Amino acid sequence: MTPKDKILKIGLDLFSAQSYHNTGVREITKAIEMPTGSFHYYFKNKEEFALEVLDFFFQKDIAEPFSAVINDEKLNPKQKIIGCFSLRAKASLTSTIERGKLVSCIMGNLGQEIGGENRAIADKLQKLINDNIIFKMSALITEGQKDGSIQSKVDTTLLANILFNAFEGSLIQRKISRNDKPLKDFLKSLEYLL
Repeated sequence: MTPKDKILKIGLDLFSAQSYHNTGVREITKAIEMPTGSFHYYFKNKEEFALEVLDFFFQKDIAEPFSAVINDEKLNPKQKIIGCFSLRAKASLTSTIERGKLVSCIMGNLGQEIGGENRAIADKLQKLINDNIIFKMSALITEGQKDGSIQSKVDTTLLANILFNAFEGSLIQRKISRNDKPLKDFLKSLEYLL
């Protein structure tokens, strides 16, 4: 892992555990035993850093794992959708409580915390969600409606958005209740929503 990737990884961990506003540059560099100046060598400011953390997250935690599932020719489109959401759920279910807070999903954390006040981050997050999740799920739904593995007649993009929003909602409810049941309920419901 490159020094820049190490900074991005710790940023992802900290933003997921304690939020953007509660994470300082010194804390990031201290966590990886790197001088603060090294942070500014790679990133102009904290906003630019957050934008790159999102790219890092989507590449490592969404695009690469989803591609493995989507390209699995043994699975039908419905199984692929369930597989993709199951991967994300597993990542969330294996997260731990750090500093008294449940580690959550950076998409929901950043979206809720600063989506309304920082257009650059909100726009980047929306583009990454659309390109890496909604578009891919919509294509799978279309394919599944054609081959009969998906029975829902709901518009494909609308259904992809509903599934993503329900998933993120289950993560929020999990965080509030400190209970895995909302996320497990979402996974059970996928079979019937499709």
